[in-house]
Amino acid sequence: MPTRSERISRCMAALAMVLAAAGVGCKKSEPSSAAPAAAPAPAAKTYKFAFVTNNSSDFWNIAEKGVRKAEKDLGITAQVFRPLKTEVSEQQRYIEDILVQGFDGMAICAISPDSMTPLLDRVAAKMPVVVHDSDAPKSQRKAFVGTDNVAAGKMAGQAAIDALKAANITKGKVAMFVGRIDMQNSIDRKKGIDDTLGKQPGIEILPIYLDGADRTKAKKNVEDALARFPDLVMTIGLWSYNGPCMVDAVKGSTRKKKPLVVAFDEEEETLKAVDDGTIYATIVQRPFQFGYQSMKALKDVKDGKTIPTFIDTTIQKIDKSNLTAFWTELKEMKK
Repeated sequence: MPTRSERISRCMAALAMVLAAAGVGCKKSEPSSAAPAAAPAPAAKTYKFAFVTNNSSDFWNIAEKGVRKAEKDLGITAQVFRPLKTEVSEQQRYIEDILVQGFDGMAICAISPDSMTPLLDRVAAKMPVVVHDSDAPKSQRKAFVGTDNVAAGKMAGQAAIDALKAANITKGKVAMFVGRIDMQNSIDRKKGIDDTLGKQPGIEILPIYLDGADRTKAKKNVEDALARFPDLVMTIGLWSYNGPCMVDAVKGSTRKKKPLVVAFDEEEETLKAVDDGTIYATIVQRPFQFGYQSMKALKDVKDGKTIPTFIDTTIQKIDKSNLTAFWTELKEMKK
């Protein structure tokens, strides 16, 4: 039998073993040297923008190509709204839909800028608004994307002067045709023409003919001018479809001496008429850039960037001298 001192030693040894085991079990874990996994970054928001035209002219087919290119380049989505006619009521219905359909911004060619300013401002209170093709300068729009239309009118007026000089015409009447005269682009283009062609001695510019973007009426207006004024020496169309309508009416006329023609924009029939000499020149814009730059401007605003209040898409006079190169470029753009 162990002595009392041996029993005490054994108990002390056992206690030491228990305490050592307890120390190992309670040892704090060392901090890990690996950094905690970062939380995944939230996916970037895909903005949804509206692009609203003023009618359904072929001109806007090119602008829509620009919108679609912007979708691919900028990572946005867009919906294009094209009224069948140039009517404020139809455009207003589209705007009311845009307000409730979760859009992040709107680009619009305002048909009647003054009367539509309160509605545009209501949209601008909810999302950024840019205006393209025809400005609405009194509204709270962030920018105007498009043409310096006074400069475009002056270019058309100078083209008309050149055409008259080439034909040795020093006097006569000039008729101008457009859908509406209360749109800013129409107002500015007419001013540019009045400031150039309108100041030529012997030239009388008639009161402007309005057609409401109705092609049938547009052609009839030209026919009426041809029939009424035997001294009509020049016709000028301010909107894209006016070019083909003038060409149809002039070619169909029985007049021996037919008027010279100056047009705007690049509809296929207009360019064909430049090629065959019916149209002396057409002043082209950059509708592709209307679409592309409008979408880019809206995205920049949503991203917190500062944008200019006027984004100039530039203009160009197309006549026989540069038609082939321009037409080739345009066909590639339309693909």
